[in-house]
Amino acid sequence: MPHTSAPLLPTPPAHADPAVREAATRWVARRAGGALSPGEQREFLAWLDAGETHRQAFLEAEALWRDLRALDDVASLHLAEARAYLARERKRTARRGIGLALAATAIFASVLGVVWHADPLSLLRAVTLRTAVGQHQATELADGSRLDLDTDSEVIVRYARRAREIHLLRGRAMFTVAHGDDRPFVVHAGRGEIRDIGTRFTVDHRRDRIAVAVLDGAVEVSAAGSAAPTRLGRGQRISYAATGELTPPDSIDVDAEGAWREGRYVFRNQPLGAILAELGRYRHAEITVGGHALMETRLSGSLPTDDLPAALDTLAATLPVRLLRKGPDAWRIEPRH
Repeated sequence: MPHTSAPLLPTPPAHADPAVREAATRWVARRAGGALSPGEQREFLAWLDAGETHRQAFLEAEALWRDLRALDDVASLHLAEARAYLARERKRTARRGIGLALAATAIFASVLGVVWHADPLSLLRAVTLRTAVGQHQATELADGSRLDLDTDSEVIVRYARRAREIHLLRGRAMFTVAHGDDRPFVVHAGRGEIRDIGTRFTVDHRRDRIAVAVLDGAVEVSAAGSAAPTRLGRGQRISYAATGELTPPDSIDVDAEGAWREGRYVFRNQPLGAILAELGRYRHAEITVGGHALMETRLSGSLPTDDLPAALDTLAATLPVRLLRKGPDAWRIEPRH
């Protein structure tokens, strides 16, 4: 399936219960006030894991907190400049009349307006991007970075004055980060975060595990169970489970890692069961295999992700098996006797 480009669309306002929003605001304030105790951290994680509305409300409250803090700093600077200008003009108007005083007041008011409207990225903005099963989507972000979403994936994009943040809720994404922007670029996934150091990388968020792979440049990966960030370079991958423990880094095939953007699944010495599971992510289908030994047969090669029948025909031609069509979206693979 060819890639499609999608415009960034504002996320509809959340309809979380007011009590949930209020609790989210309290947790953001408590975390900003200092490190939580172990007991408080457990309480916070339990609240966060109680439901998707809790997580969404917390993300919105956290983003609003950051943006307001950023506006405070900028507003203080501009207000100081405006007050100094107004003081100078008042001294001059003592000799030149009331007209200049009114002009100075107007300038003061206009400076205040600029503080709040000059930089639209400082305002609260959350963009949710999703792909359906079998869909790829490429999006250019506000800073020129590129975000590629794989099948059945979802992210929340939050760009503010001081940070560029992506929350990967599920699925797989590739990030090609634009240079020349001083704001940190951070991807949050599960109980970990990935900080860009000028690079191209993928984050794969499955139900029980999150994997980070670097195709160019470097990233720093932090997880709840790690004492310090781990730096990854080109051709390296690391993963962490829901509990946050990082695995040791291993090596990857860089070309194979990003092949999904071109509608291909490239695999090296993978069991048939894992290959079928990956192909199944791109189409709602039922594929059964006769025999455990056949499921463990290891293969290397490349298959299309947007044409499941063709991929299965290729596998059937490679292995000593029979491919039986059981329905419009149902197949069975049996050993050939």
